[in-house]
Amino acid sequence: MPNTTSRDGRSNVSVQHATAHENVRHGRSQSLKLWGSRAVHENIQKQPTKPAVVLKPIFLHWTDVLEADVDRLGKAETKAQVKQILAECLRIDESDGWRKDILADMHYHNYTFCVSCKLSPIKTSCLLSLMKAVLENAVPKRLAAKEAFQHFKDLLLKHGVERPPMSVGVFVYEDIQKILEYAHNTFFRHYRLYMYTYMTHCDMAFRAEDKNAGTSIPYHSLPLPLPMAFELEAESQPEFAHLFALEREQAAAERDKPEDRATVIKRKVDEGVQQLMRRFEEKLGEQDTKFSAALLE
Repeated sequence: MPNTTSRDGRSNVSVQHATAHENVRHGRSQSLKLWGSRAVHENIQKQPTKPAVVLKPIFLHWTDVLEADVDRLGKAETKAQVKQILAECLRIDESDGWRKDILADMHYHNYTFCVSCKLSPIKTSCLLSLMKAVLENAVPKRLAAKEAFQHFKDLLLKHGVERPPMSVGVFVYEDIQKILEYAHNTFFRHYRLYMYTYMTHCDMAFRAEDKNAGTSIPYHSLPLPLPMAFELEAESQPEFAHLFALEREQAAAERDKPEDRATVIKRKVDEGVQQLMRRFEEKLGEQDTKFSAALLE
């Protein structure tokens, strides 16, 4: 192959070698890019995905019970129909049983309170969702009654003052007074029963097995008797002193209390009778001694 020369003075062979070298380097860079993108994609897939954030509504009216649902509740003819609509709207997911019945009764009584107070549909929807939110917040956090009531008051205040975006004026002052009194006399009066019903309980059972391994420890079905030397008076223990403080104060008050005239006379008479009895017994003892001596003679 003749060695021709290009316009810039380089031979065609060297131009072809340079072009081939550029193609190889370009292909290598493309493969590196593809490999790098695949590695990044696989690394992204291996990373643990964050759980989806469940956004809760800022305000509770029209969240569970819509205006159409309030109309359906008003047209319901029986108590069972009202409970069924409330269970659908408030999403009662408990299995059939007494836990589901208790929750359904709570929502039903909340709705009847709204009807008795002639609350508007938006107020009825807000109160039903508010009571549901209080219970759902208290159970997993195991809140005490005082903490749950404070959360309830915060939610009620959030829907009782028109101050967007912090709060909205769904209820008026008279409504808040009635709702507070109703919740105090119903839900929070039986708050511990609700907590006992819906909180998770853990029962543990223990048993002793003799596997003939290691040191044998005697197992007694009945408790061992406590020696008398180990028994102590409760009044002498410092940790129980507060239990007997009232008795000690009453005894000290009785000692320091001045005696009236009748008490003094009675005490003097009792002391005199006791002295006479002692003298009489002493004389009887002397006569018995003399009589025994006379018999011996």
